[in-house]
Amino acid sequence: MPQEIQGRGDAATWRNWSGNQRATPEAVAMPHDTDELAALVTGGAGPVRMVGAGHSFTPLCATDGTLVQLDAMGLVHSVDRQKKRAWVNAGARLRDLSPELERHGLAFRNLGDINVQSLAGAVSTATHGTGAELPCLSAEITALKLMMADGRLLTVSREQEPDVFNAARVSLGVLGVLVEAEVQLVDAYRLHRTTWAEPLETLVREANGRWQARRNYEFFYVPFSGYGISISHEETDAEPTPRPEQDDDEAVLGLKRARDYSGSDMDGRRGFLGAAFENFEGEDVVGNSWELLASQRNVRFNEMEYHLPVDDALPVFEEVVRQIEKTRPDVFFPIEVRRTGGDDIWLSPFNDGGRVSIAVHAYHEDECDFFFSEIEPLFREAGGRPHWGKLHGLKYSQFSGLYPEFEMFCSIRNRLDPEGRFLSSYLAGLFGVEGW
Repeated sequence: MPQEIQGRGDAATWRNWSGNQRATPEAVAMPHDTDELAALVTGGAGPVRMVGAGHSFTPLCATDGTLVQLDAMGLVHSVDRQKKRAWVNAGARLRDLSPELERHGLAFRNLGDINVQSLAGAVSTATHGTGAELPCLSAEITALKLMMADGRLLTVSREQEPDVFNAARVSLGVLGVLVEAEVQLVDAYRLHRTTWAEPLETLVREANGRWQARRNYEFFYVPFSGYGISISHEETDAEPTPRPEQDDDEAVLGLKRARDYSGSDMDGRRGFLGAAFENFEGEDVVGNSWELLASQRNVRFNEMEYHLPVDDALPVFEEVVRQIEKTRPDVFFPIEVRRTGGDDIWLSPFNDGGRVSIAVHAYHEDECDFFFSEIEPLFREAGGRPHWGKLHGLKYSQFSGLYPEFEMFCSIRNRLDPEGRFLSSYLAGLFGVEGW
């Protein structure tokens, strides 16, 4: 189910994918070129905010001013096969860019769990996949074109305006509109995907070794089951194989039914889920990278994800499991655990080295206040940094202590957009802008 945008121009309403964020912008616009975009940025009602697929759970896109979508500004604009780079519409969806890039013999080095997001949304929030040596998507950006508050188009890279480039690769859209991006790619490749179920203690014991040995590895632990599912991808030259129809959505709904039917009978729930996992039939398939890395996630949920230092992450994960299974029998969504390589981007959660990401989820109709009261303190005590697009309770004072270059970023933001054209009240709270 996608985000909802009703109406264009006056009297528009917007709701994000999960439904936990809503707004009534004065206008919703979809420019077709940079001239139309410049007119919106300079003349539209403020704040001017950008939206892709609406997959952020924080109010990054919400505005009562002008909401801008860049979907109509193309896909791949130019390709350099020698350097394996391409200039693309930053507002294009990852799921649309991947097959287009494949026609040029190229592919993203890595992708996240889903690919419905816009490139700009994924980059601006440091969205990531899994792989100890694979960085977040933002680290693959080699140059950017930003529409500034005055309508000027600014190109930045490591060589051209390097400070702005370091700030802009993860910026939450507060520096300007990310219009185009040059992406470092790799030759198109195939992956061998395997999935299997195993007990919790095995997941914890083997995780670090698997992250070191495998290209992509992650696992999902199902609360109250004692079992989780491992997912591994390795590059291969083997021919593609048929892939059975995916049933991830039905599997999640099956976990919901197990919760609903068992009620307070937790032993019965554990027994039912344990038996199901003992009969789990995993995948063993070969296919194009972009078709296997991303999954369909249509059952709506809300999510909190923190990125933790590698040495502390698995003990924290075990404590999260204990806490949920002690106090939250309503939770049925799996807990996701991944690892991402480091980078040098100012506001990337991975900018001081690789981290392990732990994500907890709650069905969109269920309350998720326990994220903040029971789970977030565990993440924060371990030095975790939250995913910018997922639920967290942090403000400027906390972020300024988590990121060494945070004040430098704020200085760049103030220089590029001193009037706060791209700044909502929520974002002002993140970046310490007073009187907003």
